[in-house]
Amino acid sequence: MLNIGIIGYGVRIDMLMDDLFALPYDVRIKAITDTNHERVRALMKKDGSKETMHQMEIDKIDGLMRKCEMNPDAITFYTDADEMLDKEQLDGVIVGTNCTTHANFAKKVLNRNLPLFLEKPVATSMEDLRILAECEATATAPTVVSFPLRVSPLVQEVKRILDTDIIGKVEHVQAFNDVTYGFVYFHDWYRNESVSNGLFLQKATHDIDIINYLLGEQPIKVCAMKSKQIFKGDMPAGLRCSQCERWETCMESTYNIINVRNDTPRSDYCSFAVDTGNEDSGSMIVKYESGMHVMYSQNFFARKGAGRRGARLYGYKGTVEFDFLTSEIKVFDHMSDKVTTVCLNDQNSHHGGGDRVLMRNFVHLMQGRTTESVASLKDGIRSTLVCMQAKASSESEQFYPVTL
Repeated sequence: MLNIGIIGYGVRIDMLMDDLFALPYDVRIKAITDTNHERVRALMKKDGSKETMHQMEIDKIDGLMRKCEMNPDAITFYTDADEMLDKEQLDGVIVGTNCTTHANFAKKVLNRNLPLFLEKPVATSMEDLRILAECEATATAPTVVSFPLRVSPLVQEVKRILDTDIIGKVEHVQAFNDVTYGFVYFHDWYRNESVSNGLFLQKATHDIDIINYLLGEQPIKVCAMKSKQIFKGDMPAGLRCSQCERWETCMESTYNIINVRNDTPRSDYCSFAVDTGNEDSGSMIVKYESGMHVMYSQNFFARKGAGRRGARLYGYKGTVEFDFLTSEIKVFDHMSDKVTTVCLNDQNSHHGGGDRVLMRNFVHLMQGRTTESVASLKDGIRSTLVCMQAKASSESEQFYPVTL
């Protein structure tokens, strides 16, 4: 029996537990450190009951009310991570706290030589990145960073195609993420930019990691630009849609998101309040060591059929294009009219099947069946550094090196 400890149990970790307990391994959650034990117990029970947004901020999320495969009554709860790590005999630890504390807790776990699963982004400041770089250089225990998209069947097939040299060496990339659920970043806790540190860090980390993985090259320089054109306004700070007289006419109210747009909000803070942070679109250009460059753009007010997430990778002999929303890959032959389309399903798992791959790898590392992480701490640091420097560039209109 493998005993896992969790530091910070929220909606994201709860999703990962679905995939962990769908695997045929003898694993249990032995202990949890969290500041709100009742919220954790409610998440784990998934009894179909509806909590109010003011209590849980997950009203109407029917899709998250799933069958429980964990018994919170058999778990030891802590409020102090050091106490849990000192008292419990654990085989591995999952860190899913707020992003600003990832590096701090990661260091505590790695200093105890325990395998670590770390949520992304791995850090929100250069100081924390340097702490993690020191850990990466000295730690003997492995880390799996929460980068499920790189190990999804879709990206793995793209990697296989690139490795066959069908299109030749990749010499240019155009990547895109038009986020159909972008309202989440202005309704939910993400809207506090002092915590989220902007949407390059919160969202582009996945996409830049995929590109880094597919290219196998080191990013060396970045420039970026961001805009806030839609989600801004003069509504009072702290206003909730449930308290606003415009709830019926505002298309970003939780009422209209649920009942008119048929989407699923996680909170109901006003997207047009004076305290709503984050850009609503952003673009970066990243230069790589071979001299090639990548163009990446993300948008948070595209909706419905306008959504897409993927990239075009160009070689001299051909182009490969993939999109997570269609689960399709297209290979364009530059020397003929041939176009090959590959269709994959989503593997019935979160993040196109990637979460289950991460959980399997984490279990194998705890078991000692492998020593190789499919998404290492070095990968997490590299992607986060690109995104941090992109944010800095977008605020100074200068190029920034991708170095610590």
